[in-house]
Amino acid sequence: MDRSPEVELAWRDRIHPLYAISVLGFVVVLSLIASREGQFQPVHRATMVLAVLGLVYGFVVQVVNRTRIQLLAETLRIAHGPLPWRGSVEVPVDQVRSLRCDPHSRRLILRTALGEDIVLAENLPAATLGAIDARIRECLGVGRAT
Repeated sequence: MDRSPEVELAWRDRIHPLYAISVLGFVVVLSLIASREGQFQPVHRATMVLAVLGLVYGFVVQVVNRTRIQLLAETLRIAHGPLPWRGSVEVPVDQVRSLRCDPHSRRLILRTALGEDIVLAENLPAATLGAIDARIRECLGVGRAT
């Protein structure tokens, strides 16, 4: 099997300090509120704990995750990791019909020959989405859509 070099792109080069302070501050406040006995029902406190876990996971994912793009024989492989995230996919190259990067919804969408839309990446900075889009196009040997 012919292997092309794997391209790996970081989701974020750096985290803006105000974003980090905001997320971490919200995590601390929610944690403190959830830890107080008698102020909320257990179901509300459990919801706050789940919100804290979601915020922390989302923050850590943005810091450590990368997108790996590889063209293996006639298959395009896109994987996100090391932490689990949706959008990892393997698609036969002949099934790829279009690739579009929408900076407004912050999504990179691949359309297959069957008309299926696959969200490859979302909620990333527009520059990161653009870089992933460009690398996939480079791997496939196609130009930018107009």
